[in-house]
Amino acid sequence: MKVKIFAFVLMGLLITSVTVNTCIVSSEMKKIQRAVDDIKFDESSIETSLLQANAAYSIYQEREIFLSLTVNHNDLTNIEDNFAEMIGNLMVGDSDGAEITRNRLSCSLEHLRRLSGINIDALI
Repeated sequence: MKVKIFAFVLMGLLITSVTVNTCIVSSEMKKIQRAVDDIKFDESSIETSLLQANAAYSIYQEREIFLSLTVNHNDLTNIEDNFAEMIGNLMVGDSDGAEITRNRLSCSLEHLRRLSGINIDALI
């Protein structure tokens, strides 16, 4: 009987921790994605776009430590690469390339948010 109680308690703790993690990761990814989506690309304001991109990257870096504990490192590497490419494009004045990269970055963030949801893989 004690084994069954222990198993139910353990399963309850596991489901609770996955649910809390999902809520936190989803919230953090939304913040990062909002900052990325707010970046405006215009040939006349490359410096402003660069500042916005650096601010979004700073938000990502602040949350990266927690995210790296709970999500796939390949996804984080893709996000990091997209940030680097977007900022690099802005540094050389290529706003079209930066906008394309921002769209890929936004898709990567959305993909990571979906994957971190409650599913059977999160429980196993």
